[in-house]
Parts: sequence; structure tokens; C-alpha cells
Amino acid sequence: MSDKAGEEYLVRMKRRYQAMKTKRARSRVLDDFVAISGYERKYATKLLNGRRAGPAGHRGRKKRAGRPRSYCEEVVRVLKDLWKVSEMPCGKRLKALVPEWLGHYERREGDLGEELRQKVLAVSPAQIDRLLAPYRVEDGRARARGCRSDAAIRAEVPVRAEAWSVEEPGWVEADTVAHCGGSMSESFIWTLTVTDIWSGWTELRATWNRGQYGVIERLEEIERAMPFGLKGWDTDNGGEFLNWALVSHLKGREPAVEVTRSRPYRKNDQAHVEQKNSTHARGLLGYDRLGHDALVAPCNELLALWSLWGNLFRPTMRQVYRRREGGSYKRVHEKHAKTPARRLLEADKLGREAKRELEKQLAKHDPFELKERIEAALSALWSLARELDDEDEWEDARPGEGLAADFATLRRRPTPPPASTPKRSPNTKTSRCPQL
Repeated sequence: MSDKAGEEYLVRMKRRYQAMKTKRARSRVLDDFVAISGYERKYATKLLNGRRAGPAGHRGRKKRAGRPRSYCEEVVRVLKDLWKVSEMPCGKRLKALVPEWLGHYERREGDLGEELRQKVLAVSPAQIDRLLAPYRVEDGRARARGCRSDAAIRAEVPVRAEAWSVEEPGWVEADTVAHCGGSMSESFIWTLTVTDIWSGWTELRATWNRGQYGVIERLEEIERAMPFGLKGWDTDNGGEFLNWALVSHLKGREPAVEVTRSRPYRKNDQAHVEQKNSTHARGLLGYDRLGHDALVAPCNELLALWSLWGNLFRPTMRQVYRRREGGSYKRVHEKHAKTPARRLLEADKLGREAKRELEKQLAKHDPFELKERIEAALSALWSLARELDDEDEWEDARPGEGLAADFATLRRRPTPPPASTPKRSPNTKTSRCPQL
């Protein structure tokens, strides 16, 4: 029935219900009303008694009471724009990001006005999550496995299993991500991820086949991009890390870098870099295969821009401490999320020259412009990958010359059906020798 008919029906049934003198008679009227309207019995009783207002718009449902909405669609639009460009962070990280990004946003989209600007800045982290909840999407995939390292070098590098308790930058975790498309066969690109424990500063670079000298070369690029020097180096037990070339490269400098490794099959020993593998490496390049060495250079250009954008303009939440309570741990994080660059500057953990260079980078770069360059580089990378894949398919499909061409011609000829063979009895023994 229509809304108007429902209102008229309720008025008539309310009069009948209130005119009944006995409980049994009222129960019959209530049964009829519930059967026709479809309301829950307790709610229908309140409607007929007058303790609930009548239908006010849609099938008898009353408009919910409460204070009016504080944030208009314009506030949601601004938050959604910032959220999408900043790689969809949680409400706490987006709250810390808004003051850093809002000036750049207004230069691109126009002045928001003082009233709208203050509303955007006033939204709480929990309210941000509520406003953006309809737009969130989740996805998960499986990961590929790598190879093992040599036992002799594993005996040389000590195991670190305790929680981090560092108070300065330079103590890092490192890991690699395989862009193999689900198959570990042949050659493909790996991403080297290095994340600083104290500040959250994360750098990514691509290497071909994760050989020891390729990893060292990428590590040197990462060190040049970091505003601080290495003090500690913690990895898993992969062969790309536990080899004499890399260990000597780190321990042979002055001052020497402390090299440690996690326990085998204990991914939680490297929780910091494992989380960055998901958000930074997989979040950008996904799970498809990068199987051409010509993609290494454009991939490194992309990852350098991606790392710079994340370290300057992407807030993170640092764990302050962890304590055991019964059979579990309670983790306490910073109250306000900060970007790695802002965390380093505010804590005054850098030298004068490094601090000046970091402030110069913050003033020079625009997060929206950097993101546009990242998207353009990402599109160019995948376009080149598709072109190279198409060339490989053409080379595989094209017949060769000489003997290979003859075999290709033979493969294209129709194969005659096999001659039928007489069925033999299950108890009959046959000889493996050909009959003469």
C-alpha cells in the first residue's frame, strides 16, 4: 500500500483498537493490523496506543530523532578528494594529513572559505571513518615464496627476536617483494623495501633477480635518499641478504652497521617492513608479473617518486611502547599521526645540513603534483610492460628458420587418429619386447 493509504489505515485501526473494551478484542484487532502492515508486534502495539508517532513518509517509519548533521556534502567531498589522492589512509592518519595538504588543495581547487576550511579541520578521526565508510574497498592476495640462504652466513649473523627499543633513526628492517605474477620460474623484478623503525621513513627500489650485487647497488641508492645514516640492519633469512658480499659491505664501514636477522618462519619479527610490503610495494605495483629487465629503470624512477611522496606527505602512527597483559600484548601508539619527515624535524634527530635539506624538500614539493607524476609513471610502466609481453608472444608464435621451421610445419599438420588396439584380458601377460 502507498504511504498515504498506510496513514489512513493506521488512523482507522487506532480508533478500532481504542474502542475495544476487552483484552481479547484488542488482541484480534492487533493481529489484523500486524498481518496487513507487516510491523513487529510490539511496535504495532505502541502505534495503536499512540505512544509512537504515525507514519511520516515511508511505510510508517518515523524519522529518527537526534541533532542535525554537522558536516555537509562539501566537507565529505574535500575529505574524499584528500583521502583518494593520499592512498586511502585510516581516519587517524588522514586527520594528521589534512593540515599539511589543505593549503596545496586550495591552490589547485580554489579557496574553500573560512567556514568550510574550519569544518574540514575540525572533523575527528572517528567521524572521518564514518563519513568515508561507504567508499572503502578491501582486497587481499597471496604472496610468493623465495629461496634460502647459506648456513655458514646464518651462523655468522645473530638472531634478533626482541621488540625494538630504539630512540633514534638509522635502525632499519629490510625485505624483498617478488613481482612474479604467481610463478617463481625464470627471471623477474624484485622490490627492495627498507623502513626505519623510529621514524617510519621507507624507501623502495627495484632490482633484477635480487642478486647480491644488485641488492647492494639498490641499497646504496636508498642510503643516499635517506636523511640519516644506517646504524642497524635487520632482515629475514633470504639469500639476497645473508651473503658475504652484503654483510661485508655493511660491517666493513666505519662505523660498522650492526647486522641481525629474524627467526626462520617468524614474520612477526619483521612486522614493520612486512606491513610496508603490503601498503607500499603491493599497494603500488600489485601482484602482476614484471618479467623484463627493461622495466627496472622506469620502475626505479617510479619507486623513487613514490618513496619521496610517502615520506614527505603520508602520515604514519608510531608504536610508543608494548607491554604484556596476561596472554596477549597491549600496544600503545602515538596519539597523533605524523609524516616521517615531520617526525624527524620535530624531534630534532637530524644534523643541521640534513634538516635544512629536508625542510627545502617540504617547501619545494606539492603532494598533488607528485601524485600526478606517480600516476603518469605508473601508467607508462604498465604500458611498456604490455608492449614487451606482446613482443614475447609474437616471438614465441613466429616459426624459426631451417630445421626449426620444418618442425613448426610438422606441428601444424593434422595428427592421424591412433589405430585401435584390441582389448586384452586383465589376466593376460604381455611382453615389453617388440614382436618380430
